[in-house]
Amino acid sequence: MPTLAAIRSILLPTDFSDEAMVAFAHGLRLAIGLKAELEILHVEPRNAQPDWRWGPHVRDTLVRWGFLPASAGDDEVAALGIRYRKVVAVGERADEAIVEEIVASHADLVVMAAHGRSGVRRWLEPSVTTPVALRGAVPVLVIPHSKRGFVNAETGEAALTRILIPVAAKPHPAPAFDATSILAKALPAERTYFASLHVGPGAVETEWLEENPAWSTLNWTADGGVVDAVEDTARTWSADLIACVTEGRHGLLDALRGSTVERLLDHTPTAFLVVPHEWGTDQIGTENRV
Repeated sequence: MPTLAAIRSILLPTDFSDEAMVAFAHGLRLAIGLKAELEILHVEPRNAQPDWRWGPHVRDTLVRWGFLPASAGDDEVAALGIRYRKVVAVGERADEAIVEEIVASHADLVVMAAHGRSGVRRWLEPSVTTPVALRGAVPVLVIPHSKRGFVNAETGEAALTRILIPVAAKPHPAPAFDATSILAKALPAERTYFASLHVGPGAVETEWLEENPAWSTLNWTADGGVVDAVEDTARTWSADLIACVTEGRHGLLDALRGSTVERLLDHTPTAFLVVPHEWGTDQIGTENRV
C-alpha cells in the first residue's frame, strides 16, 4: 500500500534558541534522508535583519556530522541532494507568519521546537507551536522542551525505531501511518516498530502500513483517559515519536481545555508529529490505495 503523499520541502522556523537548535538538527537530518529542500525561517516583529551568526548553520553542521569535509562549499552541500535557504518574515504574530509561509513556500513538513511554557509565563507568552500544529495544512513535527528527540544534534545520528500512533475511528488514522512511514524510510533502522494504541471500547482498523521487511507492527488497547494512556504508554515503551491525526478543536469544551492533541502536546514525553486529517488521504475508503 504505497503512501499518497511525499515530503520534498521542509520548513524550519527558528528563534535562535537552544530548543530551536535541536529542532534544526531534526529538520536537517530529515532533509538529508528525504533529499528535500530546507527553508530556515526567522520571524521578526519589526522590519529588521536578524543576526544569523546566532542561527543554525547548515554547512558547519554537516561538517561536524561527518557528511562533508571541512573544506566543503555550497556545491558539496547540493551534492547531498538538499538545497537550503534562509528567509526572514515580519509580523507581530509568529504563528500567523509561519502558517502563511507554509502556503507561500509549498512546504510539505514543518519541524519546530516547543518551549514548554507553563503558569503565568504561558499566559504572557502564548505558544507559537500549538497554533501552527492545529492550523497548518501539513504535518508538523514538534520537538518538546528539554527532550533530545530522535536525532543527536551533536553527531547527526538518528534513532527512529519506536513509533507510537494513537488511533480512533475518527479522525481516520491513515495519515499518521503515511507520514511516519515516510520519516522511517528517511531514517532507516535495522528494525522499526510501529505501535497503534486504541483507548476505549471497540476496534479500529490499523492495516494502513505498507509492507517493509524492516518494519514490525504492534496493536495495543488501553482503558481510561486518552491523554494519560498515550503518555504512559510512550514513557513505558520509550517511544521515539508519537504521531496523531488532528481535526483541530471541536466545540466549547475543546475551546476551554484544548483538543486531545493540544493536551498531548503540552505533556508529550517525546517528539510529536501532528498530522492534519485531510493530509494525503484523498482515497481513504477506496478498495485500493494508489
